[in-house]
Amino acid sequence: MSTVTDDTLTAAERRYEKSVARLSTSLRSWRTPERRRLLVRLNWACVAVMAAIAVAGFFWFPIVIAWLPMTVAICTVWTMLRTVIDVKDSAPARYLDEFETQTLLRARSTALSVLVGICMVIGLVLVYGSTVELGDGHRLGYAMGGIAILAVFVGGIIPAAAMATTMDPVDPADPADS
Repeated sequence: MSTVTDDTLTAAERRYEKSVARLSTSLRSWRTPERRRLLVRLNWACVAVMAAIAVAGFFWFPIVIAWLPMTVAICTVWTMLRTVIDVKDSAPARYLDEFETQTLLRARSTALSVLVGICMVIGLVLVYGSTVELGDGHRLGYAMGGIAILAVFVGGIIPAAAMATTMDPVDPADPADS
């Protein structure tokens, strides 16, 4: 962590330090580069499956029940990813080196651009779909609502995935890694 005293830390920095202290011993066997990459791929796979479910729900509404187990899956793998990167995707700048800071800022910018783009498409589809009375209104609403929820996940996954790729491998000689 940092060598500063508690009275010089901001509230966000104190929260970050508490989170890191709480999570630093969790999921030790998942803190390798290979497993971090696996978690990133699993996050994107969950997003793809959930997007397919949302779109398929427009055509066959009962499929939306599959959204529930996928929600559990994506919440689990996203939480695991954030745990193994020690929530560096939300770290105050004081705790990051220059490369990590640049990577995080670039990833956050990309995430915002993607989120805004997806929301723009959703808005256009909803306006156009309601104008031409595309399908049943509730099915279009559920499909676009599902895509909007996924856009928020995508906005969170991009910085976490970027930070997962910048982290050093765990030292195999460290007995705490076992």
